[in-house]
Amino acid sequence: MQIEDFVGRWIAGNDRHTTATIEINIVDGDLVVSAIKRSSGELAKIQGLSYGNDEVRFAAHWSSGQITAYRLLLSDGQLVVHSTFSDTKYFTRDVNSDGTHKWRSGILHIAPGSSAGGSLRQALRTSGRTDDVISFRDDLSCGPIDSQESSARARWWASMYDEYDDDFEGFWKQIMSTSDRLIVWVGRHSAQEHAFFLALVDRLGDRPYDIIDVTGLQMPLTRPDGKPRLSNPKQAVSLMSETELALLFGTERAMTSQEREDAARHWRNLKSENAPFRIVKDSGLVSASADVFDELLLERASKDWRKVARVIAETMGHNMEPYIQVGDLMLLTRIVALVDQGKLMAHGDPWMMRKCEVRLPD
Repeated sequence: MQIEDFVGRWIAGNDRHTTATIEINIVDGDLVVSAIKRSSGELAKIQGLSYGNDEVRFAAHWSSGQITAYRLLLSDGQLVVHSTFSDTKYFTRDVNSDGTHKWRSGILHIAPGSSAGGSLRQALRTSGRTDDVISFRDDLSCGPIDSQESSARARWWASMYDEYDDDFEGFWKQIMSTSDRLIVWVGRHSAQEHAFFLALVDRLGDRPYDIIDVTGLQMPLTRPDGKPRLSNPKQAVSLMSETELALLFGTERAMTSQEREDAARHWRNLKSENAPFRIVKDSGLVSASADVFDELLLERASKDWRKVARVIAETMGHNMEPYIQVGDLMLLTRIVALVDQGKLMAHGDPWMMRKCEVRLPD
């Protein structure tokens, strides 16, 4: 066995829980290793690389501060991966149909949420592309946005949801430090995706990037009788299928200087207002008061006991057209507020949306 046998891009099939894709190459006679986190597209810093004819060892340092130690072996054409935080995994080479190696493309897609990111990864995989994806996991359509510190957002989420634990800062570090070509995806008829987009444009400043704006797109469909038709206008990346997303690869465009300036100025105005919510209007994203969704929630309640989860689900369903405005967790906080104000009666703990029931007072 020779060290050249390790060369290639190694992937772990459909195992989405695997930490990284691993690339190994030889440059000017030296082994070069890359580790790319599958959940975010982050490229780790590699330290302590050592290798012989039968194994490769290194440590991957992630922006979160996590360090993963890897020991790589070869067996029956597979890469056997022993790592710090997982059981042994078996990776296979990612190759083209003609047997040549695939390599990381150097393109990083920025997805406006975990759902959109998952669909994008699958669309890339089925399209045979080796682009990476990083997902923005915060929802800036709600809560305080006056601080530039990601830790302030994390503390705010934790104040309402004690199981909330996310590394927002890792996202921003990766975006600002990567040398990859950036492609930003957005649907501006979703308050969450629109807020993400404005904040990102403000942060990126003059950094080059392209965008794919799905707002209002009508994608080709086939009727049951076989005749072609167009879908309803798209509101958000998160609501698009993997097949639809794949059709948009290669349609990205650069933003104009005026578009960048307008988006950054808009976000700074929203930050200065620092309202409890931001919602989509025909004019764009605007600040909204804490009780903006209360009337809708009260309309879905009745004099009969109804599960909190049902009231929230019906409110979200009623509030999906023409814009997607809010998620279930924030509506739950308003249910709790309405109970505290005496506008709803609760049977149980209103924070337990699937167990508690609420109704209008007599």
